[in-house]
Amino acid sequence: MNKNKRVKRWGFLISLFMLFLVSPLRVNAVEVLTLVGDSSVSPGATVKYNVVVTPTDATTLITDFSTTVTYDSSVLTLSQIELGTGWSGPTTAVTSGKTINFSNEAGVSTTTTVATLVFKVNKTASSNTATITLKSSYYNFKDVDGETMVQINDVTKSLNIKSSDNSLKSLKVNGVIVEGFSSDIFEYEVLVESSVEEAKILATTNSTKATLKTGSGNRTVPLNYGGNVVIVTVVSESGLEQNYVINITREDTRSTDTTLKSITIDGVKIDNFKSSTYKYNVKKYKTSGVTIVAVPNDEKATVAVLAPLQIVVGENVYTVRVTSENGDTSDYTVVVNNIDTPINKKLKNLSIPGYKLAFDKNNNRYEIRYNKEKFKDLKIHFTTVSGNDEVKAVLSPDINNNREALKNLKPGDEITITITGIDDESVQYTIVILEDNRINFFLILEIFMMVVIAVCAVVVAKKRKNNKSKKAKKSTSVKKEVITKKEVNSKKEVSTKTEKPKKKRFSIFEDEYEEVEVEVDDTDLDIDTKELSTKDLKLK
Repeated sequence: MNKNKRVKRWGFLISLFMLFLVSPLRVNAVEVLTLVGDSSVSPGATVKYNVVVTPTDATTLITDFSTTVTYDSSVLTLSQIELGTGWSGPTTAVTSGKTINFSNEAGVSTTTTVATLVFKVNKTASSNTATITLKSSYYNFKDVDGETMVQINDVTKSLNIKSSDNSLKSLKVNGVIVEGFSSDIFEYEVLVESSVEEAKILATTNSTKATLKTGSGNRTVPLNYGGNVVIVTVVSESGLEQNYVINITREDTRSTDTTLKSITIDGVKIDNFKSSTYKYNVKKYKTSGVTIVAVPNDEKATVAVLAPLQIVVGENVYTVRVTSENGDTSDYTVVVNNIDTPINKKLKNLSIPGYKLAFDKNNNRYEIRYNKEKFKDLKIHFTTVSGNDEVKAVLSPDINNNREALKNLKPGDEITITITGIDDESVQYTIVILEDNRINFFLILEIFMMVVIAVCAVVVAKKRKNNKSKKAKKSTSVKKEVITKKEVNSKKEVSTKTEKPKKKRFSIFEDEYEEVEVEVDDTDLDIDTKELSTKDLKLK
């Protein structure tokens, strides 16, 4: 009996020794207890952390697990617990400091996720860090010697809460802070002068962890005239984006003038050209194409001439496109009528006021006599058979429009009318100025009338004088008769001899050098004056 007692005693001692030896191993049976999950999370995000236990070997079976979960409630909220494989236990969310327990009768001997903690990160988290701690943890395991409970050291997971700050600290355009800038104002209006061709954008973030999105941060932006939209995008550490919009308006002081000053066709300007008239018609003779030169009113405008692909007999349309400095355009149209029929270069009529011209379009030479009075207002009137678009008539010297040229005209000079067709052939009409040696009939007639009037005045004066003399003689005769009648009786008959009236002869020359003789009786006191006709003058 004593022997059996000794055996039992040694057995107990050996068991205690083994327990002593094994106990440390049992405590370390779980080599690792970890929280597996992201170490950096964003505000408002959901993050999961797996509670993982790892047994020492396959002979150790973990049957129970218990731990107290603590976390920063101001940053995190435990919204759900997902159970690990083969485990059962609570799934509802718990507040910080609560204990969760799991039990699995069969036990597990490999690395096992005993539970998954699902956290929600507060959107308005005031802290940039947070911690999750598993405290007062233990597990039960069983092996050949039975079931043992082991205490586990605390496990802490540190979290980085990513910054959601996606605001700007400053915003500049071409080195100048945008007017009215504020971090919480996201759209701005900027006006630059017409000469500013680009905008240099410079932005800084409030958070050092925020970034400017590639392609939308600091850069140089070319500016179009008018409106330009520039966007600066700030990306927070957590990935949130915020756009700052800059509406940059570049003043457009460029000219909008799309008008022409002139159009020249083959070196000849279009007559009566007007900037406001956009279509013209010209005629050309058997042309293979024309050269058009157009001059814009604005020197900063550009001109392009669009010619037809092929020149045909008939109408050929040329387009003259004017582009203003600001890019506006307008089109002028030149219709070239290509004709191949003969060009009539004759005059339709020709007249000179004050002269009678026997005009004949086939007669190319005319004569007029120089007359100083008439030449003061001399005008040559003429029109051509063909229109101005087929021929051009030039008066030389141009006395119709040049007063000095008119004053310089003298006998022996010639006035020409040259008619040139679009076929480059010409016809000329000549007006020769002759010296006028003829006597002016009307001037002679005027002198004659003045002489007649003078003669009449003299005759009237003599008659009045004679009448007075006769009255005086008669009075004397009566007195003598009263004194003595003898004188009356002795009065002799006096015979009065009447002389034949003298006639004066005048020679009058008419326009065609014909002499006319007119007889005037200067003793005839009762002269009736009347306008002398050709018949009365007895023209020879």
